[in-house]
Amino acid sequence: MKAPFSHDPFYYAITNALFETYESIYDIDLQSGAYRRYYESEAYSELELKSSGEDFFTALPEHVARTIYPEDQEYVLRMLRPDVLIPALEKNKYYSFVYRLLVDDQPVYHKIRAILEQIDGKKHILMGVRNVDETIRQEQTHRDELASMYQKEKNHMEAILASASGYLEVNLTQDTVLEKSNNLLPDKAEIAMQFPDGEPYSGYSRLNEWILEHYITKNKNKYAQISDREYLLACFLRGEKRASVSFSLRKKTGDEQPCKEVFYLYRDHASGDVMAFCVVYDLTEQQRQEKEIQELERALQMSRIRNFTSQMQPHFLYNALGSIQEIVLEDPQYASDLIGDFTTHLRSCIRAMANDRPLPFSQELDNIRAYVNIEQMRFGKKLQVIYEIGTEAFEILPLSVQPLVENAIRHGIYGRGVRGGTVAIRSGQTDRDWVVEVEDNGVGFDVDAYFRQMEDGEKDSTGLKNIIFRLEKVMHGRVEISSTVDVGTKVTVRIPKENSI
Repeated sequence: MKAPFSHDPFYYAITNALFETYESIYDIDLQSGAYRRYYESEAYSELELKSSGEDFFTALPEHVARTIYPEDQEYVLRMLRPDVLIPALEKNKYYSFVYRLLVDDQPVYHKIRAILEQIDGKKHILMGVRNVDETIRQEQTHRDELASMYQKEKNHMEAILASASGYLEVNLTQDTVLEKSNNLLPDKAEIAMQFPDGEPYSGYSRLNEWILEHYITKNKNKYAQISDREYLLACFLRGEKRASVSFSLRKKTGDEQPCKEVFYLYRDHASGDVMAFCVVYDLTEQQRQEKEIQELERALQMSRIRNFTSQMQPHFLYNALGSIQEIVLEDPQYASDLIGDFTTHLRSCIRAMANDRPLPFSQELDNIRAYVNIEQMRFGKKLQVIYEIGTEAFEILPLSVQPLVENAIRHGIYGRGVRGGTVAIRSGQTDRDWVVEVEDNGVGFDVDAYFRQMEDGEKDSTGLKNIIFRLEKVMHGRVEISSTVDVGTKVTVRIPKENSI
């Protein structure tokens, strides 16, 4: 590994920790274009890129032509053009994209993540490069599995269409039944619905009323709406060729049979009347397949979450390194302690990327203390943190509480300016739950408005959404948020004891 601070054992320890997260981090002076690389991994050093230069954007084409996978070269050049990169950074908090490096004649997925920062009164682009090949290929595998499952579902539906459970052919214009199967679901003895005979039931509307009265259970109102003759005629006149509704039929045992009826609409060329071919399908097998697809989609989502929780923001790295550098000569012991905290936090992020299984709360608490120590080094007495730990005898997902503390500090306390504030971290238990609270006396916010903005895409909600998703889906927990403007915010996490992993 090449590192600008390799002569200093403290910074050598830091760069060794960074190697597992970033392969390289660049600092680009936006005004002059001059750039400097802080360090690079051994694999990245084999590309033989310059560690500094007078103009990043001028040097870029030669580097791209020599190191980027041929199919991605034009894309990378376009994404890093100043007229594309700079406006995107000024508009959004982050700018990132995925591309492929050519390593040993093979494409390897990497991700560039950039931010715009003010450093010494000048605008700088901080750009980190990570190897995300394993994560991307895992997602591709999940997508392939999903595509295969969807194809199987399509084949299964075609097979069902070839052997429909029951059908009606009707003339909607004349309100007559032209043809019907003897039974609905004739192979299902527990249903064996016999259509009534006789003149009153030769009309579609009368027969449909009889079916609704005797056999439809779940989703009865929706079935009545969709199967209505006037509704189907209106659908056809709007240009719609089909309508469908899911429902359940009552079995003789009292149980329900999930079904779906599809109304294929067309006009008879001879008479000009509007016709409908009504086909009923048994959805038991389809529901099983849908459940399997949902499990695969959840696995894909968890893969993306692990990727998200592993990312260390470049501006945090830069600020922490710079602050530690300032105190190395003044207080070596304090600097050494901070490097230990910094390494603890980095290792927590790396562990979350590799493994999202629950871990003892004491380990999450160690990461929280390490993170808080770094922030207190940077912001001094403006930040007070209180630990009221009643119990550590439970497990929780990695990086599920620390981001809540980070939000309390960065969005709650620092918003108060020179007044600063206090963050309290508590743990305890009730008869049913393990409880963790993160409370601050910061600026507060309108919770309802914030979540509406999240839904509308006006707020970057990825971090909070992922925390809530992971705790709810993996730990079966609950996240409660209460906040008052100019008073503060409290986030409460409840993990049920009976469902603890």
